[in-house]
Amino acid sequence: MDAAVGPPLTFVLTCPAGAAPALPRAPRMQTPSPDTELAKRLRDEQLAQWLRAAAGGDGRAFESFYEATSRHALAVVRRITGEAYAEDVLADCYFQAWRNAAQFDPARGSALSWLMTLARSRALDRLRQETLRHGGATGAPHYEADAHERCPALGPDELLESVEASTRLHEALRELSANERWVLGLAYFRDLSQTEIASLTGMPLGTVKSLMTRSQQKLRGVLQKGYAHG
Repeated sequence: MDAAVGPPLTFVLTCPAGAAPALPRAPRMQTPSPDTELAKRLRDEQLAQWLRAAAGGDGRAFESFYEATSRHALAVVRRITGEAYAEDVLADCYFQAWRNAAQFDPARGSALSWLMTLARSRALDRLRQETLRHGGATGAPHYEADAHERCPALGPDELLESVEASTRLHEALRELSANERWVLGLAYFRDLSQTEIASLTGMPLGTVKSLMTRSQQKLRGVLQKGYAHG
């Protein structure tokens, strides 16, 4: 069955039982309060129960599952794809979760872990597609922080220090080759492992490791030189 996705996160899932849950737009990511061990266990049990019910065609149970987990999934997706594709990827993630809910096995992990694995997989697939679309394995995509990361609430002195540090960092990044910047960006801005970077870029794992080491050494050297003369 092919996914028919409309506007981000306003899609309707086809439910065998006749109920078609319309999922609301995902809320902005918030930092969840720390769970106690008991609360975490009860949450995991409830999520598993909703997911099992969804596997049987219960649209309301799946909507409850979505509302309880979407912030976590959105955080994972945004970390990998950035803001531009996050909601589309999240919609795809939950469509796949609805279709494949019967594959969830509580013996292999919690329902939330199952969903996070799915979210990460869909996000990596989208990042791979966009990477190939914009230059393939030799292109170096541009990474941009979210608006709240670009504009922190700083005082005048702190802001000046931040601007100076940012300038030094950009100067240091210009010393790197395109592939060095690419690998470094995937590791630090997309939180990918070296194995995932190799799979995404088509580079041998050894090449990825060498690029990571070389780029870190170059950055360290340029930044240390800048601070010494600052």
